[in-house]
Formats: sequence, C-alpha cells, structure tokens
Amino acid sequence: MTPDDRSGGPTAGAVTSELWGRKAREMGETDAWQRRYWQSHPATIRHINRLITGSEDETWLAFTKRRFVPEPGDRGLSLGCGHGWTERDSIRLDVCRTMEGYDLSEEALEVARSEAVAAGLDDRISYRQADLNVVELAPDSYDVVVAAQVLHHVNDLEHLLDQVKRSLRPNGVFVVQEYVGPARFQWLDKTELLMNRILETLPAEYRVDPFSGSLKERLERARPEDIAAADPSESIRSDEIVALLESRFEVLYRADFGGTLLQFVLADIAANFDETDPRDAALLDLMSLFEEVLVAERVLPSDFAFFVLSPLR
Repeated sequence: MTPDDRSGGPTAGAVTSELWGRKAREMGETDAWQRRYWQSHPATIRHINRLITGSEDETWLAFTKRRFVPEPGDRGLSLGCGHGWTERDSIRLDVCRTMEGYDLSEEALEVARSEAVAAGLDDRISYRQADLNVVELAPDSYDVVVAAQVLHHVNDLEHLLDQVKRSLRPNGVFVVQEYVGPARFQWLDKTELLMNRILETLPAEYRVDPFSGSLKERLERARPEDIAAADPSESIRSDEIVALLESRFEVLYRADFGGTLLQFVLADIAANFDETDPRDAALLDLMSLFEEVLVAERVLPSDFAFFVLSPLR
C-alpha cells in the first residue's frame, strides 16, 4: 500500500487500518457479525468444513492439528490477526504452545489483547503492530505460520511470502485459508448472471438486509477504483496468490471451498436463514450444493482455497 498525502488526506494504510480496527472492535463486542457473511453463518460453516476437512464438524484449524501438527509446535505466528481468534484457537487446540499475532491496526490488536486476557491466554499470546508489506521475520523462528483471509490484502506478496518461507523451522508448515478469486472482485459475467438468478429465485423476505432494512435486488460488479477507495488493500492481488504460493512452497494439502457465488449472494442477508428451520436449512444446502457442483464441474472457479504448505528448499 502506497501512502498518498497530496491532498492532506489519510494514507492508504491509514484507511485500511481504521477500517479493520473498526471491524475487529465490532467482532469483539458482539456475535451479530457472524450472521452477515457466508463464511461465518453456522449452516454454511458446516458446508465449508466438509469441503476442507471431510467432516461438517471439524474446522480447518482442527484438521491442521490432526493431520499436520500432531505434536504442538513451540512457537506460532498469525498474520493479519484481527481480533485474535486464530491465536486463541491455536492455543486451545494445542497447535502451538505460544502464538504471536501481527496486524496493521493497533485498534484490532487492542481488541485481540483484551480477548486473550478474557480467555486466560495472555501469557501465551503476544501481539505486534506490523505492515505485512514490509515486515521482517526472523529466520528459523516458527513451527506454524497461519494466514487466514489476509494475503488478499497484501500488495507486496513476494516479500511477505519470502519472509514466511525463511521464518519457518525445519518441518514447519504454512497454513493458508484464503480468498484467491479475481482481484478487486472483478468476477466473470457468468458469475454475475448466476448470482442474480439465485437472488431472483429467493422470496423477498430472504433478501431484506435485517440490519438496514434495504431489499437486496441485484448484484453488479463494482468498479475497481470504488473498491480501492473503500479499502485500498481489498483483493489487491488475490488472483496471483496461488501461483506465488506454489513457486515458493510445496503444497502438502489443498482444498477449494467455493464462495464464488455465495460470498456475495449471502452478504448482509445470511441472518435471514435460520439453521434450525428445516426450510431455511434446505435453501442454504441447495445453494451450497449448486455452487459446489458448478465448481467441481469447472463451470466456475473456486474463489476460496485452503492450503497446508512447506517451504521449497
């Protein structure tokens, strides 16, 4: 991210930091945000779990522990940690004995520190403010490095991935759960067509944003400059992530888990689907199945992927 002070306005980094600090504060104060998004709704979490781990009840982090880190590492790192759930769960699951969290937003780090104290884990988790575009990681330092939905916010991916590669100890793993779809959300025409066909099929009561009251009628591809204005880091080079990972790491495991349609179809209206209601649960299952088949048959690409990687030596 490059600062732009010509108008005396905030730098790109400051805009991003403020945005994600505010979101981290919201996440620390309430669980309501979980029902705004495709990745955090209880019903779709089960679908995502199955695609990544093979079980609706096993999370990607628990799967990582079981398959790739049977003995806890001494030291782990969470990149772009936000409000800190990855570090707390990594400690609880015994992925690592200690964790560090790095984030651009000092406000987000304050939330993460408070949550660690509340969980009684502050003696095992430490935090540092860092811009991942320029961060320097000590060589041979970590047994596990985790990047959960952060790489698509990094401009200098080459620098960061080189730093991660050299920071991993022998037998260390890099765990990535990530948006790898089109940069600046410039989705395909057929993707937009299918998203809108799903919306047209849904009864109106499912398309009302319960937080704002507005009716979600149609999805249209936003202009890249408008996305960058809202968050200069948003999906800045997301379509390059997979190739850059594969050029530096051996892929021990990969699972694509969709999101190509449902990330945007369900944004802000996911709360309308009650996972305890058979009708609502069936609608979510059918939408998830529709997307899963389209990705499996290569009609659409998968916009999200999970990786466990080791450095190429």
